[in-house]
Amino acid sequence: MLDREPDYYNILQVHHDAEKDVIDAAYKCLSKMYHPDLNRAPVAAERMKEINAAYRVIGDEALRETYHRDWMRRNAWKTLSELETVGRRAVENKEAHDAYAMLDSFFRETMNEKWENAYLRLTMSDRESVDFGAFLEWKKAVHAVYRLGNYHISYFRKYNGCRYGDKVYPKIYHFIVRVTELQQVTGRIVESSSHKYVAADGEGLRVCLGTGDLGPVTEKFRKLARMIPKSSDLDDVYVKAVSKIDAGTGVLTRAGWIEEAERELHRSRRYGSRLCFGVFGFAPRLSEDGTLHGEETLEKNIAHISEFLTSHMRKTDVLGRCSDLALALLFPETAPRDGKRALEKLTRLLENDGYVKANFPCRISAAVKRPPADEGAEETLNALLKKVGATSA
Repeated sequence: MLDREPDYYNILQVHHDAEKDVIDAAYKCLSKMYHPDLNRAPVAAERMKEINAAYRVIGDEALRETYHRDWMRRNAWKTLSELETVGRRAVENKEAHDAYAMLDSFFRETMNEKWENAYLRLTMSDRESVDFGAFLEWKKAVHAVYRLGNYHISYFRKYNGCRYGDKVYPKIYHFIVRVTELQQVTGRIVESSSHKYVAADGEGLRVCLGTGDLGPVTEKFRKLARMIPKSSDLDDVYVKAVSKIDAGTGVLTRAGWIEEAERELHRSRRYGSRLCFGVFGFAPRLSEDGTLHGEETLEKNIAHISEFLTSHMRKTDVLGRCSDLALALLFPETAPRDGKRALEKLTRLLENDGYVKANFPCRISAAVKRPPADEGAEETLNALLKKVGATSA
């Protein structure tokens, strides 16, 4: 029966309105993950058959046109009517339904790179604090690193008389959005969730941006974009870049951090500028049964610590994961005494963080050093790791 036909968009993890290049990129990435020559898991061969079948149809413009008409007949009602809440509560009223439609159109315009249309869907307050030029730079910077392939919007709840940003709105509708994106730095397909809000703004409904300064986040994505090799082959992108990004935390790997540190070290010695390296070592405490506390969720805990440090350190500093239980910090234009003060401050913040206290109680050791004239970045890093009792592997 037609209603039981496989959902090819879902199999390739792309939105039903995705452009051809997004579909092609998704197919290449999934093929790399599930091809039997690369993945020996028993389910890989069957998964690859599904991926090939899906791409054979929606990767062909003529076949996709026919399939898309049938897909819309079977599924289009879901895009507006099947709005979930916690507990699968139905949409509260027509305005909540319209709020969903507004947020859906914002993501659709973003996915199709219609930046001006997306901008016009923001609240008046957001457009007053962020001009279109800044919005465009932000969207293009993000787009250079992440290509939106699919998204799913779930309705959560409504708030009355709620403040968001610097303004109180009579009504705000809260949604949870799950997105599937192509990460251009590594060539991987990644999934994430975020909370989005639509406000009753004047006579209509508008999407809340929630920030008046897009500069820092724009610069962050520009830096990430510069890490993308100049190659159109996603396999080459993956091979060259994956060794520089730690999959568990999103910060630089040991190799990526050393490469960045060597560049800064060269600049420091050439121009006589200040520079120092710092290292954090984490020694988990024992649980009551004698096992390491938090060991089973080590990746999640180190990911939290990495995100915490990133949010509290200077934007010019560079964080890297140099072993399972050690993180390195590169402090440009910083004398060792100032680097030491920075490490002491970050250590205090970590020790008082509620998540760390509850989920990953540990002894935190820190050390700082300026690379000697006869040492490279790797030698200095190894010395620091030894000082805090961490391995260099």
